[in-house]
Amino acid sequence: MKRREKGCSDDCTIGAGAMTVSHANDSYFWVVSQFSRMSVPQAYKAHTVATGIQGVVSMVFIWLLSIILL
Repeated sequence: MKRREKGCSDDCTIGAGAMTVSHANDSYFWVVSQFSRMSVPQAYKAHTVATGIQGVVSMVFIWLLSIILL
């Protein structure tokens, strides 16, 4: 595996993992909850589940791309 290709895959995976669960200590959580006018308990449930799904799908997608492209 070339160093550059591996690094790109690693960087993408780290980025996807960083967004796996966004919670109240994340400013993105507050931006989404306030602009969508959700209550805090509702935002905890909806936003945390949505970012969890986003992170898992992203990591699986990157893993599949790494198998195909690398």
